[in-house]
Formats: sequence, structure tokens, C-alpha cells
Amino acid sequence: MQKCIMVFVIEIMFLSVFVTAQELGDLQVGSEECESCSCRGFDFDRALNEVNAKIANLSSVINQKEVELYTLYNEFNRTGNIETLEEIIKFEEEVQLLRSELELYKRQRLNLVLIKKYTRKTAYCIEVLYYRLPRESKLVEKYVRELNPVKRDVNLDWLIAFYRQASELTFDDYIEVDMRLRDILKEIKAGNGTIEDALRLIREKRKLWSEIYRYLEERDKLQTIKTLRELGRRQTIMKAWGIVSYREDEVIYHSELGLRYPCTETNIDGTPYCGVNSLKQVLPSYNYPGTPFFEDLTPIAVWVGVYSSSEPNRDYYLGEFCTYTFKEESRLHEYWELARYYDTRAKSVQIKYFYDGMAYNPSTGEYQIANLIWQFECNSATNCWVTSYRPRLPYPNNPLTIPNGEYVIRVFSRALRSNCCRSSSSHDNPYGCHWSNRHCEACFAPDDSASQNFPHEDRSGWIYIPQENS
Repeated sequence: MQKCIMVFVIEIMFLSVFVTAQELGDLQVGSEECESCSCRGFDFDRALNEVNAKIANLSSVINQKEVELYTLYNEFNRTGNIETLEEIIKFEEEVQLLRSELELYKRQRLNLVLIKKYTRKTAYCIEVLYYRLPRESKLVEKYVRELNPVKRDVNLDWLIAFYRQASELTFDDYIEVDMRLRDILKEIKAGNGTIEDALRLIREKRKLWSEIYRYLEERDKLQTIKTLRELGRRQTIMKAWGIVSYREDEVIYHSELGLRYPCTETNIDGTPYCGVNSLKQVLPSYNYPGTPFFEDLTPIAVWVGVYSSSEPNRDYYLGEFCTYTFKEESRLHEYWELARYYDTRAKSVQIKYFYDGMAYNPSTGEYQIANLIWQFECNSATNCWVTSYRPRLPYPNNPLTIPNGEYVIRVFSRALRSNCCRSSSSHDNPYGCHWSNRHCEACFAPDDSASQNFPHEDRSGWIYIPQENS
């Protein structure tokens, strides 16, 4: 009997082209049954037209806002009024939110174009043209030449993780610049700062966002190609041998986390959904009015990024590993030692403690599923710290308990929009299909707004955390 192998699903707002071995097996149907194939109704051209229309509309709105912003700058150049400068900074943030949405649609358009390029419609469904896809070795070789990474034996998983980390570390730089800008405003009001410094920092914020967009585009492009390769390979195996395809998850170093499984993002009346979960408004960040109230926060997983630099630096990224073991702050160095065990080139680590729970959003007056992420750094068995705007844990000796209460946060907005997924373990992601974190090829710490939320403390200078001997 001829088989129809449906090998992909398209999410409407961002990127999701994931099918597990089990789901792929379930989707094999006889040719006489294919009139009910779910893939047969998807129209690439219609999807592209919809995305292009949204891009055109947002571009028009942004151009109009830029004209208003230009007018504000002219007024400021005439008057030098500090209130006008504050209005410019607020307006810049509003425009930036629109630009972020625009870049989201641009990345979606790119992904749709790639998928269309490497697939074809058959009499029954849509098929990946595996022979057309770029070879992984050639693709990796091209990126290695451009990046010149410390780690030479890289693959697509490593490149995807690299660009994900590059975007997050650059966002850290953005937060630092934003804090310096607020300090400069205070100094200007006190008669000690200069207008030129403020304008320079505004330009730097724009530049950093451009870098973040570039990293996210590369991450999503590579993820699309990787997924198409996986689906096409399994499809080819099943066609040639008639066997059930298998999954080859490659995790750099190791992971204790359960494997992730795909979900399909849909769009209903303009609202994106992951499973039955609609995309909610982001929680208010530290520089916006209102403070979210978190409750029922539960420790989920620990992620560790490994670097060959003395401080975490995207240009010296080596790899990652994950674990369920939350250590006291005085024993953070054990993650560094574990990284050294996996790779003797490791000279620093970045550690993220993921918790999930519920948060009351004062902007909407509703509760929503939300994650909360603490971050630490280490570069030896005795040297661990939190950076200038990050707080220590509420109970440094008890990382498994995060009390209910209001938390000032900084928000990495919509960072999870490509991660509509579910986990193989109810412990990792107990909510079914959801926008979730996907480090180490796992799926955990979901969020209704598809964002990452970090506790924020308006404090200059690093705090070093004394470490105990193992």
C-alpha cells in the first residue's frame, strides 16, 4: 500500500516545524485515506501574503512613529529641555516594541520561504525534498569560517544554541546600557551629566537591538533547516525501508531533562494560540508601571552555559548542559567544576535557575502562567557572582523555595515564540502544549506571554558570593 507521510506543521506567527517519531508514525495513512490529511489545506502563498500584509502595516506605523520621533528630536535640539529628552526615551521604547513585532514577522516570512523552497505538494500531502537541503557539514563549515569559534567540532545544534545565547547575552548588554541611561538622566538633572552621553546611549540601545534581531534570524533559519533535515531523513528511511523512524537528539555535553515534543501554533481571529493557550500580554518590566505578583513558584530545571572566556562571552561559547539539581548559592562552583569535567577548556559558566508558577498581571487584572529565572556566573571554585542588575535568591541556602510576592522583573519579551511544545514529562511542562523554554533539547518553564522573566534589582556593581569547599 502506498504511504502518505505528512512531515510538517506550520505555525502561523513564528517558527514551528517539529514532528516526533511517534507522531510521524501516527501520521502515516493509506493513500485512500489521504483526503482527510491535515496538511492538504495549507496554502503557502496565502500565509506569505498575510505575513507580508502585517509587515507592510507595521512598517507604515513605524514610519509614522519615526516622523513623530524626529519632531521630538528637533524640539529637543532647539530647547535642550530634559523633559523632552525623557519623552524621547519613552517614545524610543514604544517604537522598539513595534520594531520587535516587525522583526518577528520578517523571521516568519523567511522561515515560510525556506519551507516552501525545500518541500513540495504531492497528491496526498506535503513532502520534504531531502536531496535539496544543504548538507549539514557544508552549512556548518560556512558558519565556522564566519564565527571562528573556540570549539571546532560543532554541529547545527551547537550553532543554534550559540545564536540563542548570543541574543540573550546581547540583551544583557542592552539592560546594562538602559541602566546607564537612567543614571545619566539623574546626573543631568543634578547638573553633572551631559546630553551627549544620553544621546550616545540611545544610539547604542538601537544598535544592540539590531544585533539581537540578527542573532534571532540566524537561530531560526538554522532551526528550520535542522528540522527539515530531520523530517526529510526519517521520511527517506521510511520510504526506503518501511521502518518506523527514530529520533536522534543531540545534546551538547548532557541533559537530565525529558525530551521535548512539538505542538502546532495556530492563529484564531488574529490571536496566536499554542495548544489551547492564547498569547497573553507580557508582564510589566522594571521600567514600566506596575509590579507582577508571583505565586506557587516551583523549581523546574537548571541550565548551565559553558565558555572558554574568564567571563561568559558569546564569542567563546563551548556548550551547555542541564540538570534538575538546584544547589545552594554557596555551592554554585560545583556547576563550574562539572563544566570543567565535560570540557577542560571551560573557564566560566552562566547558570540559570528556572522556576514556573502563576503571576498576577496588573496590566490586565488577570493571572497567567509565568516563569521566573535567576542568573549567576562563576569562573573558578571560589569565584561566583551576580551581575549589577540581578538579585540573589530570596533564600540563598534554600533554592527550592521561592516565596509568593511581588517581584520587579526585566522581561525578555516573546523570546519563546518559536517554542510551542510539550514535554515527555509532566514535571517539565505540566500544562500540555505551551510556549516553553527549550534548552538542552528539553521543554520546560512555560510562559503564557512566551517570554522569559528575570528578577531585577536596580543596583550597580557585582556582588560576589562566598563559596564553600566541595
